[in-house]
Amino acid sequence: MKRTFVFLLAAALLLPACTREIRTEKLLLKEQVPFSEGSAFNYGLDLDIDFPVAGLENDALAAMRQHIRTLTLGDAYTGFTGPVDDLKAAWRNAAVDEYRTSNEDLLKEMNISEAEAFNLNWETMVSGSFGNEWDGCINYLVEQYTYEGGAHGLSGLFPVVFDKADGQPVPWSRFAPGVSEAAMTALIDRHKFDDLEDTISENGIDTDSIFYVDTIEPGRWYSVDKQGLTFFYQPYDVAPYVFGVIEITVPWEELK
Repeated sequence: MKRTFVFLLAAALLLPACTREIRTEKLLLKEQVPFSEGSAFNYGLDLDIDFPVAGLENDALAAMRQHIRTLTLGDAYTGFTGPVDDLKAAWRNAAVDEYRTSNEDLLKEMNISEAEAFNLNWETMVSGSFGNEWDGCINYLVEQYTYEGGAHGLSGLFPVVFDKADGQPVPWSRFAPGVSEAAMTALIDRHKFDDLEDTISENGIDTDSIFYVDTIEPGRWYSVDKQGLTFFYQPYDVAPYVFGVIEITVPWEELK
């Protein structure tokens, strides 16, 4: 009886290690920063980024946090060390400095005052969150929107699939090892209109006018779930801005 109890206790202690969920902390920032004191123009900052803090081996945890810093905040923060609050402050101060310096330079170049300016508003929104797990990996989605005073802002969806064992991004070939680059390109071409069917039918769009590339190759940004592999193409990557982010899903049954 005692041996059985010890065995069951040991098994119970090992179970969480096999089924650990990733625990996270958030980098949150929501602020309107004026261009100058009393200015009618401002810079809207909105960050909501999840960073893993537990549920992975230490090396995997450090690697994943590093990649998330780069994906969400830029290359300048890849090697950042320190708590999330310090990271937030460093990014916030650098972003505000760029906003003010860039627009001050613009006013000088145009030889006008702030009062004469048409638009000095900027906006940055970045979110990063974990999604579903698949075959020892986990999806992470980065959503971004930037506006720097032009005709319109620019949105993007940047999904990354991380290996939970080492915290590194994995290529799509991990999930379709028998599919060549050329074969995947052909599959993408077969399904390139799937996500656009409603838009095409509702607006009477000629499909020949949608994509301005002859072939759409599998790219860096993709996610994985029970439907298959979904590749994401940002505005202007393969189609005009009006079509937004293009998502093309290749079903599992065609990847076997």
